[in-house]
Amino acid sequence: MYLALAVVLLASGCGVPAVLQAWDPLPLAPEAPDRSWTPEEPAAALRAPSDAWQQTSGATLPTAQATYDLPAVVDVALRNNPETRRAWEDSRAAAARYGRSLSAYYPEVGVEVTAGPSRFLFQNDPEPITVEQNELQPQVELTWTLLDFGRRASTAEASRQRLVAANFTFNRKMQDVVFAAQRAYFALDAARGMQRAAEKNLELARSVREAAEERAGLGLATQPDVLLTRQVDAKAVYDLENARLLVSDAQATLALALGIPANAPLEIADLDSQPLPRNLEVAVDDVIDAALQQRPDLAARMAQIRAGEAAVEKARSDFLPTIGFAGSYGEDIWRYRINGAPRDDVASPNYAWMFNLDWDLFKGFDRTNAVREAEAERDAARAELANLQLETTAAVWKAYFNYRAARKKLEYAASLLKASQDAYDANREGYGLGLATIVELLTGERDLANARYLVVQARAELLTRSAELAWAAGAMQVGTLR
Repeated sequence: MYLALAVVLLASGCGVPAVLQAWDPLPLAPEAPDRSWTPEEPAAALRAPSDAWQQTSGATLPTAQATYDLPAVVDVALRNNPETRRAWEDSRAAAARYGRSLSAYYPEVGVEVTAGPSRFLFQNDPEPITVEQNELQPQVELTWTLLDFGRRASTAEASRQRLVAANFTFNRKMQDVVFAAQRAYFALDAARGMQRAAEKNLELARSVREAAEERAGLGLATQPDVLLTRQVDAKAVYDLENARLLVSDAQATLALALGIPANAPLEIADLDSQPLPRNLEVAVDDVIDAALQQRPDLAARMAQIRAGEAAVEKARSDFLPTIGFAGSYGEDIWRYRINGAPRDDVASPNYAWMFNLDWDLFKGFDRTNAVREAEAERDAARAELANLQLETTAAVWKAYFNYRAARKKLEYAASLLKASQDAYDANREGYGLGLATIVELLTGERDLANARYLVVQARAELLTRSAELAWAAGAMQVGTLR
């Protein structure tokens, strides 16, 4: 008995200690609810490799010597982002499942071989007969479903529609990655613009402080005036450090959108020379209609509905019979000996073929409920499509008017910057002539600094809103970006 158990364990390919853990596997769990689990294996054997992100997607890092503009950044994102890889693999798996569904149209062919010795006893009068034999039985079997009243067709159609849905989902995922890369690119460019504005503001604050200190040395300004300028100077230093932190955060966000480590070198081109998006010349209703027609995720939902309809047809066809064919051909080969006599060899062919009809007349209402289940899942997919259409309409509506507002805000910010610059220049000239107070000069300096920040933010917002509108409408032709 123990020998047989050992043979079974070795044949199963399992180590004996691992198999014996089936008797009491609880020690493999954490010892207590207040104690952390310590693995038996070395930590290095359980830890994920540090370059797993690169092994999975085959990602390549950007070169430190190159400067990447927006199309180049989008190209890096499409090549490296794990989300596009995952969606692509999902589509490939769906294609394989569709191929599997078509296999039901083909016959199944198998080979079965049984071989081995046997010894048995016939109770015979006047003495028993002992038979010893070695037997070999090779056999080829074929089964083929000839008619199933739509089962295979419905199953294949459901798989094909799920493949279509997976492909449209992949297209939408590519649009998501493109939008994420654009948004992160604009955010990093804005953060760098904020840093440049903070540097200019610091230069401005220091020039005002030096002017106040110079006037105080001449007896034309008071010590409180100097202290106010030093306070503004300190605030400008604080703003510059905060702007540098925002640049670092934006770099990490862009790296994540591109599917590369945050510490990978990446130099992007400034967007100062890039032309701004045009004014909208179409009505919001037209954009919504276009979105409802071209968004890949809506097409994916529609494919899911068609897959649900095919599943309903499959469930209904299960009420009908199936007609098939089965056949086999083989050989029975014996080498036997009776009561120790010389061995004899015998070989005999065996074959069979037949048509069969299989019809389940009653299965405890299982098929009836299967139809109900399939119809409910199809209707749920229709409800999901309706909800997604409403969400799409709302997203396009918001993005449309956000874009229009962003254009107005940029125009306002540019006008405010010019007015703030003129006001500061006038206050600075008046302060030099003794016609303006330090408070008025510092107020003009503060307004100019805020106006600079506002222009940077408004420009980045306009670019982001433009990309958001294209994403919400499903108008990103990502295939042209590769």
